[in-house]
Amino acid sequence: MTTDRLLPRALPHEVGVDPRGVHDLLDGLARRHITMHSLMLVRHGKVVAEGTWAPHRPEHAPLVYSLSKTFCSAAVGLAVADGAFSYDDRLVDLFADVVDAAGPVASRIRVRDCLAMATGHTRDDVFNPRTSRLAGRQPWRVALATEPEGVPGATFCYNQFATWTLAEVVRHATGRTVHELLVDRVFTPLGITGTSWDTDPARRVLGFSGLHVRPEGIARFFQLLLDDGVAAGERLLPVEWVTRHRQRHVETDSWAEPDWAQGYGWQVWHDTRGGYRGDGAFGQFGVVMPAQDAVLVLTASTERMQEVLDEVWASLLPAFDRAPDAGDGLAERLASLRLPTVWGERGATVGLTFENRTNRWRLVDDADGWQLRWVDQYGGDHQLAVGFGEWRTGTMRWSGRTLRVAASGAWVGWGHWVGHVVALDAPHSLLVRLRDDGSGRTEWVGPKPLGADSLYGLAPVD
Repeated sequence: MTTDRLLPRALPHEVGVDPRGVHDLLDGLARRHITMHSLMLVRHGKVVAEGTWAPHRPEHAPLVYSLSKTFCSAAVGLAVADGAFSYDDRLVDLFADVVDAAGPVASRIRVRDCLAMATGHTRDDVFNPRTSRLAGRQPWRVALATEPEGVPGATFCYNQFATWTLAEVVRHATGRTVHELLVDRVFTPLGITGTSWDTDPARRVLGFSGLHVRPEGIARFFQLLLDDGVAAGERLLPVEWVTRHRQRHVETDSWAEPDWAQGYGWQVWHDTRGGYRGDGAFGQFGVVMPAQDAVLVLTASTERMQEVLDEVWASLLPAFDRAPDAGDGLAERLASLRLPTVWGERGATVGLTFENRTNRWRLVDDADGWQLRWVDQYGGDHQLAVGFGEWRTGTMRWSGRTLRVAASGAWVGWGHWVGHVVALDAPHSLLVRLRDDGSGRTEWVGPKPLGADSLYGLAPVD
């Protein structure tokens, strides 16, 4: 499968980028043992470096976690420009159909406060499993009945409630979800396809997370932000929102990480180099660098996000407008990126069963590795092709839910087989460890999913 190219291409030196800077970035990320999934660098509106680490591919549209927030913010801007509501509207008025009691502080929260993560809350605990399962607009009856501890419009607290609320305000005021609005008004004109947006337990689009989008779709959207909301001479995003979303609306200097302590806009972070970005858990980045007229997209699986940005600033920034290095070999290197497969032995022919208290497995050889049947506690009965020295793709299936994966495996010790299962729709992976005593277990590789351990159907660690 090929992915539509949404942006023109150029060689790095043609737009004033020394390829050595991209090499240095790749070297630095590898030296820090950052597990990367994709990289795309755009300058002057042209893609100059792009790569995905196999088994990830350009056409995959993974979960980008809180990078979704920037997209949700743009949908709010569209709705406001259409006259559906205003930035100064209060939540108690927008939810008047369900709110029957709200204190004086909660009654002051406006749409603009939600955009700036300045709702007055001081803890990220308003969105929780209990309230998220309430039907319709009932969660806001509960949320707005609880007084924030801080000052709306001034107290910053990064919280999911704010963006979740924005998504519901858009839906109720326009009759369309933030995803539907963006597909119609932004994604389709830009050629961005293959997106989806996860919902909460009551089937409301999350807003604060849940967007699945291809790396080039991220790059095309953030290039639109850099271009002031205009593409091919057509205004797609309203001037007021474009101007205000990238302004610093609230201070964030209590955060320890430097690039999270530079202030917050409307669902974007300011950085230490004069630009701004949307980002999501575990290394999903859309970085706007106005001084360089550049956009950088990274997707990854890491909890050390500041280190990723440290490496970008140290390695990549100096490459702009620097004399290029001849014979760079960058295209070949980017084309050969891959995650390491499980190192070990092929082993003898096998047909064995394993189990623990929540999972059962059967491992059988085939010509290219193994077939692993995995029955889990969630009702999943998965038949996975596992490669030896290579990644083989497949799908894990539960009732009403699927997860695309890739797997590699090997015998790593006497009587110890390991399969590495990588989610292609989310920045997560796990190991299946099977031993010759008939036992088995799973363990996360790197960060495990936020929220319930069963997110995307992946079994919890045993």
